[in-house]
Amino acid sequence: MDSFNLSVNRSLCALVLAGLAAVPAAPSRGADLLDLPFNDLLAVKIRSAGKREEEVRDIPASVTIVTREEIARYGWVTFEELLRSVPGFYLLDNTEDRFVGTRGAVGGGVQFLVNGIPQHPALQKTLTTTEIARLDVPVESIDRVEIIRGPMSVIYGNNAFQGVINVVTNAIERHGPRVSAGLGSRRSGQVFARVGNASAVGFVSLNLGAYRTDGLDGAYADMLSPAQLARLHPGAHAGIDGDQDLRLGSLDVSAQWHDWQAKVRLNRRDWGIYALTPPFDEGTRIQLDTLHASLGYAHRFSDDLGLRITGIYSSEHYDAYQIDMLLPEVHGQQHQSSRRLEVEANLHWRPVATLDTIAGYRLLKLYDVRNRAFLYPFIDQIDRLEPVVTHDLFAEASWQAGPRLRLVGGLRLSLLPDSYRETKQQGRSQGPRQLSFPNQDTLPVNGRIALLWSPRPSQVLKLAWGTASQDTDQINLPEAERIETWEANYTLTCTRWMLNAGVFYNQLSGLARTIQQVDPRTGFYLSQDDNSGRWRTLGLELIGEARPLPPLNLSASLTWQRTEDPAGPLAPGYSPALVAKLKADWHRGPLTFAAYGNYVAPMQADWDFVAGPEQGLVARIGEEVPGYWDLGLNLRWDPTGQGPYASLHVSNLLNAEIRYPANELTDLDRGLIGPGRVVTLTLGYAF
Repeated sequence: MDSFNLSVNRSLCALVLAGLAAVPAAPSRGADLLDLPFNDLLAVKIRSAGKREEEVRDIPASVTIVTREEIARYGWVTFEELLRSVPGFYLLDNTEDRFVGTRGAVGGGVQFLVNGIPQHPALQKTLTTTEIARLDVPVESIDRVEIIRGPMSVIYGNNAFQGVINVVTNAIERHGPRVSAGLGSRRSGQVFARVGNASAVGFVSLNLGAYRTDGLDGAYADMLSPAQLARLHPGAHAGIDGDQDLRLGSLDVSAQWHDWQAKVRLNRRDWGIYALTPPFDEGTRIQLDTLHASLGYAHRFSDDLGLRITGIYSSEHYDAYQIDMLLPEVHGQQHQSSRRLEVEANLHWRPVATLDTIAGYRLLKLYDVRNRAFLYPFIDQIDRLEPVVTHDLFAEASWQAGPRLRLVGGLRLSLLPDSYRETKQQGRSQGPRQLSFPNQDTLPVNGRIALLWSPRPSQVLKLAWGTASQDTDQINLPEAERIETWEANYTLTCTRWMLNAGVFYNQLSGLARTIQQVDPRTGFYLSQDDNSGRWRTLGLELIGEARPLPPLNLSASLTWQRTEDPAGPLAPGYSPALVAKLKADWHRGPLTFAAYGNYVAPMQADWDFVAGPEQGLVARIGEEVPGYWDLGLNLRWDPTGQGPYASLHVSNLLNAEIRYPANELTDLDRGLIGPGRVVTLTLGYAF
């Protein structure tokens, strides 16, 4: 049913879009990056951007880091709230799913990792499952979030289209055991517990969390057009309240012993959605179960040579066990499932002091891909996809060409199936049909090149070019979508402030889209899908950070973007022209007062090509939704060291009306009304 076709703790945000950010968590509860001058942050080392340790100034990508200390200061209750505060990010909601938008495009383009492990693929042929499981990480479990913008397919493979987000939840040596519980409006609440220990030879950590909320509310009369209201069945619900509740549980275990690492992550989400029409009874409900398990071995033969081998198994089971839509007599279920096996080997080699290289191989297998849809009296269908196996080879080199100049280049070659094969069965009385869809692009190549120049230790200029590819879930469109990006970033740091300016230009091609073609039998124009779509996005990213007084931190970011379709005047939907973020926090003794604001400009819905006697008969799926400010406050009491802590958090402080544009699933002409004001009190204890 899927339908939508860091600031680092106090101030690393400016490094972020410059392609210069990544900061490890602080060594204790009381310490954080606020103790570092801005001009020292460029020398901080991280690993996730290139699967090897690099200084911030040498990372060939635009990066943002959010630390545990910043999460605590601003009091975000969910991972979704955290992402809304990331520079340049915006989120869309269709009740079934959440879509992360960045750099003018939304949905499916960001690869999510938890503790370095890629999450289960969200885009798979024949399936319409959701991406939302990637956001089901208890915010109390998060030690650090590393956000890398731009094409990252060279390092992370297909589907790292617009970037990568790595969520770290196992830094037990820096953020020890703790428990917390919270209660909020909309009958929301959460509980969390962390236990674990670290030693000289390894660690073990366990995170256990649960969350619930009544979700969205509002009257459908405020979301539907008069024409839609006139067509509404008299027995349908008048409002969304009570149909959108959510229950979420998660278990996350990580362990390391010498060179071995093992990780297991379990999630269950049960929630109500809006599906095409208001419900009549208890509403449409979905249960989503995900499992990730990995075993890895990492060994350093010397300071200049290291090997890492990782094996991953994951599965996802999507069960729309209660369908309530269209008419009172309509009922049914939809069951979707898939499994993944993945093995990757990385070799890190530094042949000379000025040259750093990494090379790798990945084997990925998707199997047991199944979609069973039953909707009485309209649909009774089973789709099965034959196993899909892909192979990848990649390499990247980083060369210190001089005291101020570094050059980075990488290449990835993928071997994809020559065709995708599907078994389709309509009803129980009909036999199965075997279908095959040839793939015309079986050897896609992605690359990236970057030049990083530091005229002074306090400055970095980065010029970069890169490409990436992204799968589609439509089996009749087997070729991947493509993106090519050029960007330039400049960062200037000082002891108390930091400025960053960046420009990017994206060219997207091979996009799945709807076109019109004439039916020679009738003379009517009919709509159909193809993959000839092209988009262009030009954008400007600005970030400023300052610490005018030791206890006061300020940050602001502004992203302007213009997305257009060169094939015609129809501007793409879901692409706001402006995204802005403001943050400020004041720390005095055990108390922290923080305020933030997120602005998203007006957005259009996508185009709907209407079948009819005239070519070009089109209309938006829904009306343009207005821009909005989402303001939030947090008051935190947290004495330095071990012991109790408490926070009072208010999201959408002014109860502003947030609307999401209509899409194929939530085709509400005036837009879906998003979350209102929510007040949450959290109490916890750190051991």
